[in-house]
Amino acid sequence: MEAALLNRANYATQLYVQLRHELMAGRYEPGQKLKLRDIADRAGVSVTPVREALARLVSDQALVQIDHHSVCVPVMDLDRFDELRDLRLDLEGKAAERAASIADPVSIDDLEVIHARVVTARAASANTEILLENERFHMAVCQAACMPVLAHLVEILWLQCGPLMHGITRWPVTQPPRHPHVALIAAFRARDGAAAAAAIREDILMSTDALRRYLTSHAERPAWARQALGVVIPVPAGSSATLRPRANA
Repeated sequence: MEAALLNRANYATQLYVQLRHELMAGRYEPGQKLKLRDIADRAGVSVTPVREALARLVSDQALVQIDHHSVCVPVMDLDRFDELRDLRLDLEGKAAERAASIADPVSIDDLEVIHARVVTARAASANTEILLENERFHMAVCQAACMPVLAHLVEILWLQCGPLMHGITRWPVTQPPRHPHVALIAAFRARDGAAAAAAIREDILMSTDALRRYLTSHAERPAWARQALGVVIPVPAGSSATLRPRANA
């Protein structure tokens, strides 16, 4: 019995961590409905650990409970979006400024590698990878600041605004001659905290118009038009099931 409870707890934690990461990376979009049974079947587990994982995400305000069998990604209003954006500007700006003064060469090189993957994904129009690598870049900046409390707060913000990142792939974003990521990396190498903060804030603001337009248009979409995007969830050890993403409709 104890082993069974331990396994259930492990499965729930695995699912929670993966779903949390997928939400932050924009794998789900506002209004998308998630059914316990669908996730459980694809992950090869019972509904119990799925229910526990989703309950934690509801507590994080990343999901909204619909009924006993399903949840959905909330569609936030513009006021909430503006609040999240402003908090990101403050916190990520502070993280970038601090990181510029202490980041080691390896961490800076890692940022260059991540941004190179963003460029490659954009050239291939690989939207899923663009969102994933962009989220990794911002989290890496926060980690380089060595401010764990701030990093946790930024993760909470990304958990709520991550689903909005689809707006970047559906509405045009005006790209400056020099991408803010490049400017930030240069600021890190120069140990210029003010320039680093300005670069990360420019990156956040660069997508504001696209995300606002996406949020408005998405809120007006009828329920039948909100198609599930699918998600990849790691299968617990000992399971032969494989969970694969469904194609975007």
